[in-house]
Amino acid sequence: MTLRTSSASRSWLSAPLSSFLLFAGSIVFVMALAEGILRLFPGLLSVQRQQIVQAADPDNMGIAHPYIGYLHKPFNTGVMSSGDFRAIQHTDGYGFRNTWPWPTRAEIVALGDSFTFGYGVEDDQSWPAILARTLAPNRVINLGLIGAGTNQYLRVYETFGVRLHPKLTLIGAFMENDFWDAEMFDLWLKSGAGGDEMYWKVRGQFEFELSWRHPVTDLKGALKLHSYLFNLVKSARDSWASGKPVFYSCSHGGRVRLVLSDLENAAARSRPGRSDFQLVLDALVRIHELAKREQSQMLVLFLPSKEEVYLPLLGSDVPDLTSSLDRALEKEGIEYLDLAPALRQRAAAGECLYFGTDGHPNAGGHAAMAEIIAAHIKQNAQKYGLVSYDKPLSLTHTL
Repeated sequence: MTLRTSSASRSWLSAPLSSFLLFAGSIVFVMALAEGILRLFPGLLSVQRQQIVQAADPDNMGIAHPYIGYLHKPFNTGVMSSGDFRAIQHTDGYGFRNTWPWPTRAEIVALGDSFTFGYGVEDDQSWPAILARTLAPNRVINLGLIGAGTNQYLRVYETFGVRLHPKLTLIGAFMENDFWDAEMFDLWLKSGAGGDEMYWKVRGQFEFELSWRHPVTDLKGALKLHSYLFNLVKSARDSWASGKPVFYSCSHGGRVRLVLSDLENAAARSRPGRSDFQLVLDALVRIHELAKREQSQMLVLFLPSKEEVYLPLLGSDVPDLTSSLDRALEKEGIEYLDLAPALRQRAAAGECLYFGTDGHPNAGGHAAMAEIIAAHIKQNAQKYGLVSYDKPLSLTHTL
């Protein structure tokens, strides 16, 4: 028996398929057109959005370093920009933010991430640069590395800091992302991927290797690596998923955007017993051991996020990211200084210490941090083996 399908029946069956194919083709065409427009005319987006969609560009990721993971490009002049700021950065012969050449030794070295590097402000506005002027003739070298975690601070200190024979080593710890960054660097080491750790962290985890086992995940990875449109949409989705922001209006002018979700995520990582917590603690203990061997003092600086500074002023309960680490450091005999209380006092007095949307301190915030740190160092100059000062630095600061 032979089944026959009439032409009318075949037409009825093909109509839905034709409609679906036409619809799918239209979607693909619109997406391809949008992708092409974003690539040909990036100026249609704000500077901040351009940075989001173009984040995969390896040229923006510094240079690979086999031990530290990556370093900023040496002798480079670059522009840091967003909707909040536009600042010029210059790097020295090793890729850090100092004048060149370095001295044969420096009394103080500062380790840290973008908060120490001075992301968003000019070269002379970062807190280590202000500290250098305030504490002269003591010399300060800024070893801040954008996106680094504490295990990378350790490797920067071993590679560049020890040779300077500092009397005081400062650790600019930003706990809102230091736990995550430490874990990511550890994963990079274990992966054996090599190359530029920053590129791997931002995008290299999503290398395109389409498989039948994880097709959706692999396809998302490919899009994240190569599609401007995908990253723009993902950024908008992530912003929505982070929850409704709140705003704090500074009486001195301006306002800051605050999101609690990032703080809550970091709080979950700050518990003893977690691998990322242990990575952070182990790195700080090791730096302390090396400093003692070099007859150097060490001071951990807890640099707070703007949420930690401003949300309490709005009556919000803020998780404490440092309480467990505080106790662990005290047990190890490691000195620390929490800048949150003093910065919160300044914020309550009306100062806007951070950029409106971006999470980094503005020039006023760096000046305030430098003043607080300098006051502590001056009061303990003899203990640190530094040049003593007759008069303690006033904490009063006028912008």
